[in-house]
Order: sequence, then C-alpha cells, then structure tokens
Amino acid sequence: MRIPGTRRSNSPDACGLAAGRFAEAVRDGNMAVAWEMLSKESRGVRQGVWATERGIDLQQVYQASNDSSHPLRGPMLDGFRKAVLKYWPLEDLSDLGVAPTSYVDDANAFAFLPMGVGYDHEEMRGPVLKSGLIIPMLWEEDAWKVNLPGWRLAWPQN
Repeated sequence: MRIPGTRRSNSPDACGLAAGRFAEAVRDGNMAVAWEMLSKESRGVRQGVWATERGIDLQQVYQASNDSSHPLRGPMLDGFRKAVLKYWPLEDLSDLGVAPTSYVDDANAFAFLPMGVGYDHEEMRGPVLKSGLIIPMLWEEDAWKVNLPGWRLAWPQN
C-alpha cells in the first residue's frame, strides 16, 4: 500500500516517534500509556465499541477511561490491547524502526514503522518495499495522537 500524503523530511520526526512509543506501549502491555496516546475520537470510538460488546452503560465506560481506580478500567484496557493485537502482532515485533512521516495536511499524518530494523540508523536509497505498521496520526492538544479513525483519509472521497 502506498502511504498517503507527502514527506516533509528524510528523517524521522516527532510524529513518527510518537507512533513508535504507542507501538512499544501496546507491545509491552503498558495500555494506560497507549490509551493516553489516542486521539479523543479514537478513545470515544473504542469506548462505544467496548460498551456495546459487553452491554455496559457508556457512561460507566467513559468514567473508567478517565479514572485509573475505576473497577472497569483494567478490563477495558485489556480489551483495547486485544483489539489492537488482532491487527498488529506487536508482541512479536521487537525490531521496529521509525521512517519519515507522510503528511496529509498540518494536522493529519501517517507514520510508518518498518519491521526488521536492526541498526540505530538505516538509510534507504531509492524506493524500497518494506513490511511495517502504518499508523494514522492527528495533531491534537499540542501533541501527536494515534487517530485510528484517520484511515478514512487514506482513500479519496467522491
């Protein structure tokens, strides 16, 4: 898949590094950190899905998402991790790199985390096909957040 947007640099930037921290948090099971790195829309969508799947009042799930001592917080974050790992086998990925970010505009971007990067710095000359994770990102509240609904920007709307 071609990554949407255009590169603004040939080096990784803050957006790509934030995506890398998100992937590491999920891989390492630090879901409280991963949750905080989600955009507001991503958290809202995930809360709605989890509440609906379990028949739980959405207000209770909202409270759990914002209160680390809430009894539903652990199960909610565990459900979030399981949902992510259905699509991204992060537990098996220990050699993720960070490639230059592709920007759709100033607030939306796609970070690419190539797999199998074994060096601190690896430079590619020319077009190279590499397996990896493509993570949609959103600039929100002065930080890059993972924006899972951002995939809608990957395909032009008619």
